[in-house]
Amino acid sequence: MKRWAEIFIADFQHMEKVEFFRKVLYVFLLINTLTLLPIAWEIWSYNGITGSRGFHWSGSYALLNVLSHPKNSSWEWVYVCFVIGQIVFLISGILKIWPRVSAVMVYFFTVNLFLKGSIVFTGGEVLINFLLFYLMFVHLPKEGTKWAFFQNLLNNTFYRLILIQLCILYFFSFLYKMYDENWVSGEAMMYVARIDHFSSAGMKWLFAENRTLAIIATYITLFYQGAFPILVWFKKVKLPLLLLGVLIHLSISFLMGIFAFGIIMSLSYILFLDERQINKLKGLFQRKAKMS
Repeated sequence: MKRWAEIFIADFQHMEKVEFFRKVLYVFLLINTLTLLPIAWEIWSYNGITGSRGFHWSGSYALLNVLSHPKNSSWEWVYVCFVIGQIVFLISGILKIWPRVSAVMVYFFTVNLFLKGSIVFTGGEVLINFLLFYLMFVHLPKEGTKWAFFQNLLNNTFYRLILIQLCILYFFSFLYKMYDENWVSGEAMMYVARIDHFSSAGMKWLFAENRTLAIIATYITLFYQGAFPILVWFKKVKLPLLLLGVLIHLSISFLMGIFAFGIIMSLSYILFLDERQINKLKGLFQRKAKMS
């Protein structure tokens, strides 16, 4: 029991990694929102194509579903405030201006926007909501203050909750696929490639009529999702495992068109890297920034 307790009260060693991930996540959200501005009214206004999810005064959910309040049917400007609010606090978070306030407000505005437009989004937005919630509690403690110990406890707890959340996601994704005969038979990728909505020309060319290749891709995906929650904790195989995952998720983004989900899953791998790998990744970003 003492050893388990030390995990949570030991000095938090991953702040640099978490802050790097937070910045990358905020940049992604900022770019995502800016690209959606031309269709902002259709996605987020009360009278847009997404309609209303219905508003209920049920605990905290009411605070996360403000854009579905009936008053917004006549207050068309409300969604604009949420878009502007998200952009402002994403920028302040990236610049580390009022980081605690920024983290809370980014969560508030983002969840409201994602819930309102959920009909046109993918599972990636749901994962982002979870990540933003956990990140609200992870911050650099102010040394010498009476809250430093408590903040350190929060950091250790919520950092590990993020890692566990990602493992749970893979586990249940694997579990539900094992109940689907198309996945068990290895033909799932072939059938998915034949659905226009989930397939680009490249996806169809690779898998729609090539049963052997489809079976290989299907079983690789199954193996990866089933093995991830176990193998990711072993240093010797972790990096190759994560690289395989990036390949799988980028394929989901660009071949299946489920863009946000594939990107956010790839970005979340930052939290599984060690400090040396993080520094290399930072160096790569910095070199690309200088070249551009």
